[in-house]
Amino acid sequence: MANPASSEEKPLPLAAPMLLSFVAGYVDSYTYLALFGLFAAQVTGSFVIAGAEFITHDYGIAGKLLAIIAFIASAAATTALVMLARHTGRATLAHMLALEAVLLAIFAGMILFGPPIKDARDWHGITAGLFAAAAMGTQSVLVRLLMKGIPQTNVMTGNVTQLGIAVTELAVAWRKLAHSRHSPEDVRDFEHVRSQLLIVLSIAVGFLVGAASGAVAFVTAGLRGAVLAVVIVVALAIWALLHERQARGTIPS
Repeated sequence: MANPASSEEKPLPLAAPMLLSFVAGYVDSYTYLALFGLFAAQVTGSFVIAGAEFITHDYGIAGKLLAIIAFIASAAATTALVMLARHTGRATLAHMLALEAVLLAIFAGMILFGPPIKDARDWHGITAGLFAAAAMGTQSVLVRLLMKGIPQTNVMTGNVTQLGIAVTELAVAWRKLAHSRHSPEDVRDFEHVRSQLLIVLSIAVGFLVGAASGAVAFVTAGLRGAVLAVVIVVALAIWALLHERQARGTIPS
């Protein structure tokens, strides 16, 4: 029987993590603007707000603290589901992307069709934010466990650090390659470092473009723009299902 995790171990097109990074930035902009300063993807912001509460007394702190809990709970639940899916041989990546899409759809549906969200203490807005944070918790886990060699798509601090490291490593590898007269080993090292730089750079750019696009969409399309994130993740889930079936030989290549 085929290894149930084999399809996730095959190289994935760079567009997949880049699109997920775009979605994370897009959703973060929407929650920040629509839910009065909530960071759904970058929970670091919520931790800072929680720490600053000792002196600032933010009246909307409850929703931001609950978002941290929702992120962690979703990450734990997604990890358990990944383990179960691997054990049963199911299409793991596709199912986890589908789960993220469902959570994002609930978030989008609540802010679109629910009562207007008036301030950060509005229970309706808080609940919508919990589903957005849960979706980002799911994304964080699926990238870490199911996308081999891909850095996090919704935490940019580490990626920006890695970007600086990768630039330096590329310069060192290029210098070594030039002095070694393009030995096969140094060529491989240079290509590997260049590939890692491209991956990290594309994810960082994807998040930035997503955040900017989310802000523009919020201003121009209003709450309806949140649906775009759902559409992208649904498309990725369908692609992942076909990718995994092809890897297992159930559909022709």
